Amino acid sequence: MKTLAMIKMEKNFVAQEKGYPRKPYEKFSTTHLLRRLDEEITELKIAIGNGDLEESKGECADVSNIIDYLFEQLANRALQI
Repeated sequence: MKTLAMIKMEKNFVAQEKGYPRKPYEKFSTTHLLRRLDEEITELKIAIGNGDLEESKGECADVSNIIDYLFEQLANRALQI
């Protein structure tokens, strides 16, 4: 069984392969990240509602990654509204 940390890491590798930045918290605004968080929470709710366990775990990883990015912005005192 994959842990949340493992799924998050895999998703980050895939994102980099697709050309997304390694440190999204430096590139994307706080407003953008909050919008993405809302979208990912909606996707999580849908996956749970559909009873799709694997998809639900993947969406948890997406939500967690965005929370991490927001935290990095806060830790670096670089809120970008």
